[in-house]
Amino acid sequence: MRWTRRASQSSRQVCVDLAVFDRAAEELGFALDAAQQRAADALAEDDRNLYLWGPVGRGKSWLMATYFAALPTNRKARIHFHEFFRDLHLAIRRRNNNLSAALDDLLGQLDVVCFDEFHVHDPADGKFIARLLPALFDRDVRVILTSNYPPHSLLPNPLFHHDFVPTIELIEQSVTVLTVDGSVDYRTVSGHEAGFAAGSWVNPGTPEQLEQLGLYPPTPNEHRTLAPAGHPIRVRRAGDGCLWIDFVDLCEKTTAPVDYLALAKEFRQWVVSDVPDLRAAGREPVQRFANVIDVLYDRDVTTVFLATMPLDTLTHGAQLPVDIERIRSRLGQLCRIDPDIAELAIAP
Repeated sequence: MRWTRRASQSSRQVCVDLAVFDRAAEELGFALDAAQQRAADALAEDDRNLYLWGPVGRGKSWLMATYFAALPTNRKARIHFHEFFRDLHLAIRRRNNNLSAALDDLLGQLDVVCFDEFHVHDPADGKFIARLLPALFDRDVRVILTSNYPPHSLLPNPLFHHDFVPTIELIEQSVTVLTVDGSVDYRTVSGHEAGFAAGSWVNPGTPEQLEQLGLYPPTPNEHRTLAPAGHPIRVRRAGDGCLWIDFVDLCEKTTAPVDYLALAKEFRQWVVSDVPDLRAAGREPVQRFANVIDVLYDRDVTTVFLATMPLDTLTHGAQLPVDIERIRSRLGQLCRIDPDIAELAIAP
């Protein structure tokens, strides 16, 4: 990502025509519900920092994306939070631990910065965010965040939550908090035309099922080792914008969101094979799998998952990440090919 330097307050362009939200919704065949309308009003006609939160699939990311696309300026950035963390840590080291200088390098001339899927679960991330947010809110840049959690539910681990309370109070004082909680989960009505929603969940991945999708397993001489973010990752096939990788290499080895982001940038079609029963996969592999889904969804990468079990029972009763409802919702957009189904079954 290319970053630019800071703009003066007088030249900030952070408002848009409210009608862009109605037009965008009409093109997709729906009308804004009351909660979406309140968020659209705040995004379009105000210059305050915003924190949009609510259940999965209620349109938070769509509202942010519509606002971002309509902004009449190039001094804007919509950043995956993992990607921002990576770039910021690198900039801080480059700037001899000077956070303000690092933010100058990254946020420079930006009028607006949008963070989608903001969450805090890791105590170490919580400590860093407690240091970051005061510096961020003090800058001449509009900050928009979306989250599945209200501010008071961030860093929910009771062992560490009390340490994060001052940061929660800062968020509540520095942004306008709006709930986007309409009754419709729009991810359940996906048309499956393109991007992530055009992918498939295939169980159990028989040769007949693969042939139906036009997929042919890689041969041993196609296996490669990539280093998308520095350390090696074994893949079964990589070329022409397509990646085929086993779950064990993607999630059971020491990988991180920066790896997934780099791979998603280079490869727009993925096959993730041998996805196991998550109930027996272990906490860290399951958390990595959740992070993979977030990146693939955020980058709109068409993905085929070859799994050992149906999607409906994959996560039932498992010890899973706290964000599992969001992951279930995202996976629920996929087409399904089950053992006794001859054709694609669209997820209900």
